[in-house]
Amino acid sequence: MIDQTIPFPALVAGMARCVREWILPHVADPMARAQAELLATLLDGLPAAYAAGVGEAIAADSAAAAAVLEAFGERPARGTAAASIDDLMRENAALKARLQALADRKRALADDGAVTALRRAFLASLAAELRLAAAEGTDFASISAKEGAGKRREES
Repeated sequence: MIDQTIPFPALVAGMARCVREWILPHVADPMARAQAELLATLLDGLPAAYAAGVGEAIAADSAAAAAVLEAFGERPARGTAAASIDDLMRENAALKARLQALADRKRALADDGAVTALRRAFLASLAAELRLAAAEGTDFASISAKEGAGKRREES
């Protein structure tokens, strides 16, 4: 997972605004204009479309990273109850950075067993992330359905 410096809702709001203010005025083709407007609308609803399990999946990944650090004798900072996906992502990115630094130190010491174990931990994290993405659906129809459900939740 990557370290985010812009909160997700602000990021997608900016993307939607960019499509509307900088792309749409320059598109003459009616079909392309319709597609660009659909993209902007999709971006507007994306924050509400976060699946319920995303936060739990990131927290589980962070717990696994912390367990690997502990297994190598390092004390990971225990995060507090994160208030948002962005908080969870920042905590996860910090743990992954510590794991990467640990892997670099072990590689410099030619500790092949430790490097192999750390590689497995990174691959397990990636596999879990890919399983979550596949389970949630990343096609336009799935995202649009989630967006609609999210907007209905906001309106009620």
